[in-house]
Amino acid sequence: MGGSTATEGAGTVANGVPGRIVVGLWRCAVLTALTCLPVLVAGPVAWAGGSLAYSWSAGMTAALPLRALAVGGETLLVLLWTGVALWTVHPFTSRPLAGAARRRAARWLGLELAVAYRRTRPVVRMATGFWWDGHEYHRSEREARRRAAVHARYHDPQLHWDGVWLLGAAVTVLPAAALPLLALLLGALLTAAHPGYGLLLVAAGAAAAPFGWRALGPVGRRLLGPVASTRLGWRVAELEAIRADLTQTQAAELERIERGLHDGAQARLVALGMSMGAAEHLVDRDPAAAKRLLAEARSASAGALDELRALVRGINPPVLVERGLVDAVRALALDAAVEAEVVSRVPARPERPVEAALYFAVAELLTNAAKHARATRVLVELHYEGRTLTATVSDDGVGGAAAAPGSGLSGLERRAAAFGGRLDVDSPVGGPTRITVAVPCELS
Repeated sequence: MGGSTATEGAGTVANGVPGRIVVGLWRCAVLTALTCLPVLVAGPVAWAGGSLAYSWSAGMTAALPLRALAVGGETLLVLLWTGVALWTVHPFTSRPLAGAARRRAARWLGLELAVAYRRTRPVVRMATGFWWDGHEYHRSEREARRRAAVHARYHDPQLHWDGVWLLGAAVTVLPAAALPLLALLLGALLTAAHPGYGLLLVAAGAAAAPFGWRALGPVGRRLLGPVASTRLGWRVAELEAIRADLTQTQAAELERIERGLHDGAQARLVALGMSMGAAEHLVDRDPAAAKRLLAEARSASAGALDELRALVRGINPPVLVERGLVDAVRALALDAAVEAEVVSRVPARPERPVEAALYFAVAELLTNAAKHARATRVLVELHYEGRTLTATVSDDGVGGAAAAPGSGLSGLERRAAAFGGRLDVDSPVGGPTRITVAVPCELS
């Protein structure tokens, strides 16, 4: 297995049928080596136990029912011995063999199968002098560490699932991968005595070689992936990160609203109150000055109203509430700094939270296209299919956009993930850029 890289590289660049046959034979040989352990362990045990049971039952002179019962008992005992033998080697061999199979699946088939194994828990010295390994107390640190390692190894659900992979692969992947090799071997041995049969077997083995190893694909997808508890843990961690991000986003939004009210409308309203108070004192002594102050107050009230409207538009745009996502995005395109076209295939309005999320996402992408990408033309496509609402913004700018940590695109990605959606960025250097926000939802 150490020289697999060079052989696989040569097989990858090999052209034509001979190259595919050579690569197929090599991969079949690798998979045979990776999946034959259960057969190598269980085969001798089962054969020895079966021989013992047969010889013992053959010497019996009892009636047939008793002999059948004895054979049945011996068969169960053989199965028990086989299970004990497999269980003994399983904790030490399943993980490396399954890991090697995952690497082959990633290299040969492009299957990225991420898993997580249980780590050994640290031991803690208690005030009583005993050591706690997370499950029980021990007198010595060495014993506590040993028991913690044993518990982590034998109680790891991912490790047990790797054992299921070995058993499943032994009855699925192993036959498919080994048959072409056996056909070639038997054909080579028969060629001298029976050339016709030998050549037929060689041809059959060569024809099956490019396909036998592909059994790794469907079986690996089912048995080499993470266990349900691992997937659940990843999902919980993802949801916790989304919750923390939403909390920070909400706090930042409240701070923005407070700052907008304090620096804008509140200041104007304070000035309005002062002008009205001054006008009240001057209305009898200097009506002209009072009139000027009232005019200034009216101007200040109009400015405060404009700022409040702008703030409300930033929180919940009226056009979005009244006319829906499509018309709101068209309004964004009309006000954009670049020429923008909107194409919509959305038959009805989505849910309000999803609608708002996509609206602000498109608004930010339009701003990025004008400010960072230096685009001259932008196309916005809204599409609903398969219970997923998609907004795609394409521009002819300089490209190079990426959802790097801390960037605006990473914020969009997190906000889309809050709805179970995703952000896809296709932006090679030099352009063009195509960014897609997809969120699952139902239409009203």
